Amino acid sequence: MKFVHAADLHLDSPLRALQRRDPRQVERMRRATREAFTRLIDLCIDEAAAFLLIAGDLYDHDNPNMQVAVFLRRELRRLEAKGIRCVVIKGNHDAQNRITSALALPGNTRVLGERAPETVVFDDLPVRVAVHGRSFPPGPVADNLAASYPPPLAGACNIGVLHTSLAGGGGEHDVYAPCALSDLTSRGYDYWALGHIHRRAVMSRDPWVVFPGNLQGRHARETGAKGCYVVTVDGAGRAVAASFAALDVVRWLQADVELDGEAGEAGLAACVRAALEQASSEADGRAAAVRVVLKGRTPLNDLTLRRPDRVRQTVLELADEIAGDDMWIEKIVDHTAPPQGVAALGDEAHELIAIMRELAGDAASVGALLGDELTPLRTRLPGELKEHPALKVIDDPARVPDLFARLKPRLAARLAGEEGG
Repeated sequence: MKFVHAADLHLDSPLRALQRRDPRQVERMRRATREAFTRLIDLCIDEAAAFLLIAGDLYDHDNPNMQVAVFLRRELRRLEAKGIRCVVIKGNHDAQNRITSALALPGNTRVLGERAPETVVFDDLPVRVAVHGRSFPPGPVADNLAASYPPPLAGACNIGVLHTSLAGGGGEHDVYAPCALSDLTSRGYDYWALGHIHRRAVMSRDPWVVFPGNLQGRHARETGAKGCYVVTVDGAGRAVAASFAALDVVRWLQADVELDGEAGEAGLAACVRAALEQASSEADGRAAAVRVVLKGRTPLNDLTLRRPDRVRQTVLELADEIAGDDMWIEKIVDHTAPPQGVAALGDEAHELIAIMRELAGDAASVGALLGDELTPLRTRLPGELKEHPALKVIDDPARVPDLFARLKPRLAARLAGEEGG
């Protein structure tokens, strides 16, 4: 017998950071979360799964779009037509969503309550199954919800469904319903179907404790294959295997372009081509959204800083040659540096640069001024843009000299009329 474990669908996630991008790519990304969910339903049918578990976050905050609710109901009815059940717990995003409470789901779907853990028992499957779970209530949850889950049901395959940051979320996610791994492995269940952390991870194999990650990457920090787990249960009710199934429609990737020692534009193009071809291979036939990161100590640091538009055009032309519309360059990040012993470029004699150098020497005062100016701006930015490196001086004024060092060549290029030529 098989079942499928998924989490963190975030259907119709707004993707605000894409609004100023190529309209064709924006539309493709907007459809991606729904298309990934359709692939999930197809997988359940193809695998003849006994049931589907969704460990929270069907939606993304309080999205009032009823169309996504109608879409969700329609897809779940496809499972109902095949006799496949679905058990859902609400995650922290669902708890804030008015649609979650108002939506009438098909008869094959059970949404577990939020007041206390509930148990759903399937007696008519090849193996008796007990699914234990609890939805999130509105608001932050700092309690260890796992501690309140019931003991295992004798003679059944016991599965816990929990939306949790586990021991803390690794800094990438807010802390919700934290617990220790030992709280789960000692409960006596055969499988723990977790949600909330978007990076897939098998935390334990005896018993299985699994984060499937989200179905579809939504930005440049959610790289690599995304999908769900297909779990096999033997005749004795033991979960004996859990295999990952990729379901993402657009794959977010980072292409690291190693330029150490490269000196000419031909070398730059060759290195970019190699990195983009690798990214195209990692996309595994899917459309790819790629962040290109230029790295290494190289004389090309002069070009990348003074002529970023020229470098960008090279990258875009190569991406189009390699994959056409199936590769979108999300951003080009320049982490290059001059060769060892070579000073960074910049007109030291220019009065404006001299003034900036003097100001950068007083990091505490400048940092406080920048904080006053940038903090209101950061509050109005979309989530991903809030992480821009330049904004980190708000919290860490000691970054001011480094920020100036990276800005100085660009400023010198502008003053010389070179950038963008």
